[in-house]
Amino acid sequence: MQRVGESPVAGGLRRAALSGMVLALAAAGCTSDSRTDGGPSFTSTASGPVVDGGVSMEGRAPLTGVPSKNALARPAITVKISNTRDAHPHRGLGEADLVFVEPIAGATTRLAAIYHSRLPDQVGPVRSLRPMDAALIGPTKGIIANTMADKWVLEYMDRSSGLENLGTLRVPSRTYRIDNRRRAPNHVFAQPTKLLALSEHTAPPAPYFAYAADAARSTAQLEGKKAAAVTVGYGGTSTTTWRYDARTRRWLRSEQWSPHRIENAGQVAADNVMVMKAERDTSFTQARGSMTILDLFDASGDLQLFTGNKVIAGRWTKGAISEPFKFTTTDGKPLLLTPGTTWVECASTQMPVKVS
Repeated sequence: MQRVGESPVAGGLRRAALSGMVLALAAAGCTSDSRTDGGPSFTSTASGPVVDGGVSMEGRAPLTGVPSKNALARPAITVKISNTRDAHPHRGLGEADLVFVEPIAGATTRLAAIYHSRLPDQVGPVRSLRPMDAALIGPTKGIIANTMADKWVLEYMDRSSGLENLGTLRVPSRTYRIDNRRRAPNHVFAQPTKLLALSEHTAPPAPYFAYAADAARSTAQLEGKKAAAVTVGYGGTSTTTWRYDARTRRWLRSEQWSPHRIENAGQVAADNVMVMKAERDTSFTQARGSMTILDLFDASGDLQLFTGNKVIAGRWTKGAISEPFKFTTTDGKPLLLTPGTTWVECASTQMPVKVS
């Protein structure tokens, strides 16, 4: 998307220049992560951000805002997960702190599940990287598990994201588990503790969001409108619906064909659900025409945040690839989530979102 005050033509030229710069730097063996002049700025420390009305993150898990007695002095691990119908039920998904849903091609989505406060034995089934992983996961500065990708995507991720790519072809055998009960390609599972043992990264992630002390003091509950369900129209069988469950006070996810199930753990549930809208990024000339890539850095867009039984509209803003996102209300006030698990549905601006 273009910056405020920037013409569509200028925005397209800027994106093309950024894409070309990444390729040039890759060939030269350099990296680029600096923001162009005039872009949005938002900084976060290991215990921040602390904003008006928000809690201090000292003594809290950085990706959930939940108080933690453990130091959690380890990097975050992101696992790319298949989300086709034959990849279900998912394994280990309930322990994720933060999950992104990414449209990747046509009516197909893929998950990027981030683990930090809890590490399951296995996660998957694991699939390949996509370019938008750099912008979404880069702020964690952690590890990313995957089944590799096209050469140009791997080079782009290595040069721009700041993540440690421990894909299947970059680690010793048996780091990932092959489950012969599952049909290929949905038979590969990550083992987070083994990946941690191989990693050169040691620093924990900075907080991704700002949090209220509890759900009652979250921005959605204080300023939002009542909501019972939200449907994100990815198309085909990938269209998904979240429904608020008054008994658990959480949001429950369903795919078009059934509730979204986790192996031996019931239905996917979240304390916060965010729907982020973004323009498509067409600056990657190597990408196949069928590949969906969202414009998620040096950009901004609309969002809806569902917490408790309410929804509030807001805005997201992001500078360079590995810089943190900034999430605010439409009038620029900090957006405070309730502590707990968060799912982010990433949708293009052409995809319908229905709230009821």
